[in-house]
Amino acid sequence: MYESLTKKYKGQSPREYFAHFPFNSEEGQTWETSFSHLAKMTKNHDEWNFKTEEFRNKYPSQNYPILTNYLNYTFLRVVEQNKIVYSKEGDKCCFNTGLQTKRGKDIFATFFKNSQAKNRKQSDWTFYAFIDSYSDKMQYYTPTPEIATYIEDANDLVFDTNLEIDTNLTHIVEQNIARFPSVLQGNSKMAENILLGSIQALKEKVKRNYKIAIPHWYEGKIQLLLPLVLTNEENLAELAFVIDKDKKRNIYRGKTILTMDMAYIDARLITKPDDDWLTP
Repeated sequence: MYESLTKKYKGQSPREYFAHFPFNSEEGQTWETSFSHLAKMTKNHDEWNFKTEEFRNKYPSQNYPILTNYLNYTFLRVVEQNKIVYSKEGDKCCFNTGLQTKRGKDIFATFFKNSQAKNRKQSDWTFYAFIDSYSDKMQYYTPTPEIATYIEDANDLVFDTNLEIDTNLTHIVEQNIARFPSVLQGNSKMAENILLGSIQALKEKVKRNYKIAIPHWYEGKIQLLLPLVLTNEENLAELAFVIDKDKKRNIYRGKTILTMDMAYIDARLITKPDDDWLTP
């Protein structure tokens, strides 16, 4: 029933997002203050924003764009899997963020119910705190909330180099030309030829390093991200190629391309990618 964990855009109805995240601007707090606390709790506390100026400029008002996106889609998944745990009285709830503290303890997001939400046109819940498994507050939640899961078949995580790739060139080149390096954006035919050449080279790369294929979650299933080098002389990935296994035809479908920031945000939902080609 919810579009998101918290308010995502101006004008979004409180009935469409799960919880209000309170802050006090007079005390120097912003809507990101809670996420700042969460980032500092986690093992990978420095991995929640992009490292280069180019990508930071894409999110000028955010310090934790990777983290807020991760938490939002984790929430939607635990809702789908019925993994939110409620207190006995029904006035509190909690879900497992899938993140851990530096000491390896699970981190949970906790909320309390807005009893007057319908009358006051508020969201159903208000954020309380991020806590770890040591917290006394966990006494309210039985059983302990489980993490969101995505992988049902381990074979989906491995790119099968014996299968052909059928690429949707119309969608990729004609509808997403703006994602290509600027030198190719004015020449769709050249972009298409260079793209096909890069795709052709992918199988040899994966044969030498299976970790190049990175899983991400989209439309209820696992897809794979593969690196595309189009114009970079240093052989650094410039785009991520999204492939989807068609198990009936026993082929891969080349669905679309993602910019590097889009790809990292999507991949981080399942796990922190190795630094072979996709990094913050």
